[in-house]
Amino acid sequence: MMRRSRQFFVLPILAAALVLDGCNVARITLNTPITMNDVTFIEPGRTHLSDVIAKLGAPDSMTDSDNGVVVTYRFLDMRYSRVNLGWLAKPWSPVDPDLIFSRLGLGVDAFQVLCDSGFVVQHRSFLRHLAGPQFTPYPF
Repeated sequence: MMRRSRQFFVLPILAAALVLDGCNVARITLNTPITMNDVTFIEPGRTHLSDVIAKLGAPDSMTDSDNGVVVTYRFLDMRYSRVNLGWLAKPWSPVDPDLIFSRLGLGVDAFQVLCDSGFVVQHRSFLRHLAGPQFTPYPF
């Protein structure tokens, strides 16, 4: 009786280990991520663009606007994970089918600063990318 209950305990652990062996997780970082704590020093109407550049570094783009200039810092900090369920068929199949479930709503976040014609900050804001679908099954 004890041996049979041990088998029921070992089988789920073995199945979970096989499934998890087909998983991988990666972290993707583009530029230096900017947080709210990084921009607390910016006071609209008082902080100069040169102070922002001194603290955050060179911006990715500067665009003219009707009221002055818009400075944009682009960044990305995300985790990417996927499960290749086709990996389980590898020992029994002559082909290696990729049935991959992943979550990758790839898009770049941005921090924008609006300055007047004298390069004094008037407004600041974060722009977040929209998340895509929860899971994207490949090769479908």
